[in-house]
Amino acid sequence: MLITLKNTVTSIMQVFQSDGPTITEKVRALAAKHNRYGVRYSGYVINSFRFHTMSHESGHVTQNSGVVNIAENGVRYYGRLSDIFEFSYNDYKVVFFNCDWYDVYHKVGIQTDEFGFTLVNKSGKIHTGDELEDDPFVFSSQVQQVFYVQDPKAELWNVVVEVRPRDLFDMGVEESSDETD
Repeated sequence: MLITLKNTVTSIMQVFQSDGPTITEKVRALAAKHNRYGVRYSGYVINSFRFHTMSHESGHVTQNSGVVNIAENGVRYYGRLSDIFEFSYNDYKVVFFNCDWYDVYHKVGIQTDEFGFTLVNKSGKIHTGDELEDDPFVFSSQVQQVFYVQDPKAELWNVVVEVRPRDLFDMGVEESSDETD
């Protein structure tokens, strides 16, 4: 394993040296080690959404820890925000959200009711971090905010309510007038 890791690091260094002009400074900075210390937050504002961790919400009546990550294949991953970390890489800062993700692969984890509402089972979790491929982290810029309302008929199920950012307004479609006389 150590030999493979050493070969991988050597290969990465060869790519940096040979493809120097094609690799941006941002990619170089992110490929390097991050600074020794990071910052941990209980709240964060991004894309006009105000997020808070679940621990911050305890004792509050508001809920800002619900997240959805829409994958490239269209799968919606629903979860709750458990921690927020910011790491610095030279001149760049990257914010990660550590989330508790609900099972969206099985019928026991996600359903759609007769009214079209999406329900998630809060007892079924995936990507817990127990296995290497079970990464619970996501970039803060990759998520949108959702709220969860407990289903009055089923205690373990929550109804997903998707919201728009506070500063986003639907102004309609502007008619263009191409007057060519």
